[in-house]
Amino acid sequence: MIRYTLDRLSFDRLSSDVFRIRLGYQSLVNQGVSFKAGQYLELFLPDGRSAYFSIASAPEQNEYLELHIRSMPGSDLNQALLTHLQDKPSVEVSMAMGQCHLVAEELASTKAIYFVAGSTGFAQIKSMIEHLLFADVKVPMHLFWGVREESDLYLKDLIDQWRQTYPMLSFTPIISGVELEQLDEGTSLPAVVANSITDPKNLVIFACGSPGMVYALVDAVEAKGVSEKQIHADVFAYAPRPNK
Repeated sequence: MIRYTLDRLSFDRLSSDVFRIRLGYQSLVNQGVSFKAGQYLELFLPDGRSAYFSIASAPEQNEYLELHIRSMPGSDLNQALLTHLQDKPSVEVSMAMGQCHLVAEELASTKAIYFVAGSTGFAQIKSMIEHLLFADVKVPMHLFWGVREESDLYLKDLIDQWRQTYPMLSFTPIISGVELEQLDEGTSLPAVVANSITDPKNLVIFACGSPGMVYALVDAVEAKGVSEKQIHADVFAYAPRPNK
């Protein structure tokens, strides 16, 4: 895949350990490079190491590509990437990848959309929601965001703005106080999502989080009558689980 060198436009702290990075996108737009809402890119360090991150901005945002990266002090690669993005004026990327994406024009207008994010999985969901809002899609949307602490809802003000302008969007935060996989069964992110379902045949789910969270969600909503074909997640491609 082709690599592109993009300028770093900004590097901001969104919470105690999550950073927002914006990379210049206009040069790629001018070359005809595009992506679909929900796709991700690959970032490269000069030494050849790389990592994948969801694109948090919508395809309609031509000025920049937005990334949300959590600092993980125990990961040399993570720390090297953050240091590079903070200190260097540019970075190499390749894009775009991932089958968990959506295009507004292809949605069935009768379906409700459930967006389920764990931690910084919100980045992928943000791209999708902003794409739909830009297209003025009149579909009920339900956003579930699972985090450990309230401060981890690092763009809650943005969600509040969405809800003011798009009353068909509902928001349910799940604040665990522990790792999402360690919650009691009835209060876990998958359980909260499943318990909210009233019309299982008439919805589609986009999930972004750890493999454990996503597969727990699959099991929880299937018990409510949702088919796995109605659920979309990149986890299915990069971390397939054995047959049940």
